[in-house]
Amino acid sequence: MQYRPQGDSIWGTIHTCVEIATGVYAVGARDRNGMEQEGIMVRKSRAEAVFSEKAVTLGQESGGWLCYGENSKDIPIYEVLQRRMANCKRIENSIIRQMEEIRRDGRLALTDYFGECEKPKETPDGWAEAVLRIRNGIYMLRDGSGRKLAVHEAVADNFMTPMAAGYGTVSGEYLFYNMDDSVCAVALNELKNVFQEAAEIVVCEDSLYATLHRDFADYTAFYNLCMPQQEQIPETDAAADCYLGKIW
Repeated sequence: MQYRPQGDSIWGTIHTCVEIATGVYAVGARDRNGMEQEGIMVRKSRAEAVFSEKAVTLGQESGGWLCYGENSKDIPIYEVLQRRMANCKRIENSIIRQMEEIRRDGRLALTDYFGECEKPKETPDGWAEAVLRIRNGIYMLRDGSGRKLAVHEAVADNFMTPMAAGYGTVSGEYLFYNMDDSVCAVALNELKNVFQEAAEIVVCEDSLYATLHRDFADYTAFYNLCMPQQEQIPETDAAADCYLGKIW
């Protein structure tokens, strides 16, 4: 059986042949007058297995091959790219699921892995006046300007997206998120999925999601693009800014 197109074709004698996908070939051919033509060739049995019925019917059959010339070669290329995009999405989702499993399995080992994170003493706005430990590397505190959520850089690097970390204000080894405005919602959205102690701070998830859609549309769109549908930030009818309980 001839596995690659060679010799004569509907466009003339094949002189180049490159496999662009499994069983799909981009060929260059020269006719008797020396005219060059390019096209796509795929064995009909292969095309029927991987291409749509419409794409198969638009190919010209010759010796068990389907041939797509100058005016139709984009059709099989388009369907090849569609399959590659679908495969990339499946791989991406698989990687995300594996990362979530590692996060879940590694929750209790965080202290052993990173060591005990020293509690924050100073914030971007001054000295911490009161500090409440949520868990290793996550604290709530008060300073001269109000309440803040403090997230150690080791926690942020391993359990938060770079975009979420970017909303924090850095001081020492910690990122600080004001709890008296909505920026705290970004950090809590990611930490609540990893740490039960962080989830317990959130008294209304729907309000948290409403806050993110209202105030952080770019972050919400980015997060939803990266996550499987069941883990995306949904749109809700809840009131915003009612996601935190009376912690102090």
